[in-house]
Amino acid sequence: MRPLSLYIHVPFCASKCAYCDFASWPNREGEWRRYFEALWRELEGWRERLRGYEAATVFFGGGTPTLVDAAYIVETLERARAVVPFARDAEITLEGNPGTLTPEKLTAYRKSGVNRLSLGAQSFDDGLLKSLGRIHTAAQVGEAVAMAREAGFANLNLDLMYGLPGQAMDQWNETLDAAAALGVEHLSAYSLIVEDGTPMAARVASGEAVIPDDDAVNAMQRAAVDRLARAGYGRYEISNYARPGRECRHNLAYWLRGDYLGLGCAAHSLFEGRRFHNPDGLEDYLVGGGAEEVQALTEADAREETVMLATRTARGLDLEDWQARFGVPFERGREAALARLEAGGLVERQDGFLRLTLRGMELHNAVVLELLGDE
Repeated sequence: MRPLSLYIHVPFCASKCAYCDFASWPNREGEWRRYFEALWRELEGWRERLRGYEAATVFFGGGTPTLVDAAYIVETLERARAVVPFARDAEITLEGNPGTLTPEKLTAYRKSGVNRLSLGAQSFDDGLLKSLGRIHTAAQVGEAVAMAREAGFANLNLDLMYGLPGQAMDQWNETLDAAAALGVEHLSAYSLIVEDGTPMAARVASGEAVIPDDDAVNAMQRAAVDRLARAGYGRYEISNYARPGRECRHNLAYWLRGDYLGLGCAAHSLFEGRRFHNPDGLEDYLVGGGAEEVQALTEADAREETVMLATRTARGLDLEDWQARFGVPFERGREAALARLEAGGLVERQDGFLRLTLRGMELHNAVVLELLGDE
C-alpha cells in the first residue's frame, strides 16, 4: 500500500483574527451541513483513484475545526475510512482553538480515532491575544490541555507566534516557558507574516502597529531554539520542535514531498506528480468547483521543491537520495555556491546530508536561492 496524507479543510471560525488571510469565514453556521455534504461528495469522488493507497496521516485544518459540531468530524472520518483504508498507526490530527473545546467534543474526537490535537495558543499574554483578535485567554490554553489529557489525548501541539506588534523579548520568553511547562509533546513557533488585505496589514501601514525589526525577530527565533532545547524539545524543522519521537508525521510528508490530497475549499494537493488546489471561495466550492491550476511537475520543479523543503528540516537534504532520484550528484555545478555557503557558516555537509546551520535557517530563502543557482 502506498502511503497517503489527507488534509481536510474546515473553513469556519468564531471570528477572523487580525493577521489571518486563510480561507475561513465567521458566522456561517447555517452552511456547515451544506459544506460537509460537499466535502463528502468530493471524498467519494476519489474512491477509485485511491485504490492501492492507505492513509498514513490525516489532518483537519482551518479555520477552526473544533468550532463545528463534533458529529461532522466523526462522520468525515467514518466516510474517509470507507474510501481509503487507514494505516494501523495513522496519525490523525485536529486543529482547534482552546476557547471552543468542551469535554463532550474531546471525548467524541478521541472515540472517532483522532489521536493528536493542535491548539492555536499563539501567546500566553492576554494583551497580545486581544490585539491579534483571538477569542481565548492564556488561562484557557492550560484548561484546554487539561481537558484534552482527561479525554485521553497523549499527543498535543501548541502553535505559538513571535514577531508580534509590541511584543518584547521577555513576553516571548514567558510564552515559551509557559508552553513548555504544560508538558505538551510538540510546539510550533511561527514568525508573524503581515499579509496584504488583513486588518493587521492596515494597522502596520498606518503606524498603529509596529512590528519588531529583523534583528529582534531573529533573536526571538534563537530564544525559541535555546529555551525549548533546555526544556527537552528538539528543533526538527525551522518552525517546529518536538519531544523525541513526537515529530508531526503529516507535516514531514509535506517537507519530504510525499503524496498528499487536500479536500475542501482552498485545499492543496501533491498527488502522483501533480500539484492542484480547490477553489478558494466558499460558494465556488459549494457549487461543485473542481480542482484548479493542475500542474504536472517537471524534473526541474521536483529538484527545486526538494531543495526548498528538505533544507527546512534538521535532517537536511539526503545527498544519496538526490543522486538516486535525479541521476547526478547534488554537488555537480554547485561547487562554488557550496564553498561560499560553507565558508559563511550557513551550511554543512555531514553523514551524507546537507544541512543548514542555525544562521542558515535564519537566512533560509537566501540560501535556497544560492543553492538553486540556474535551476
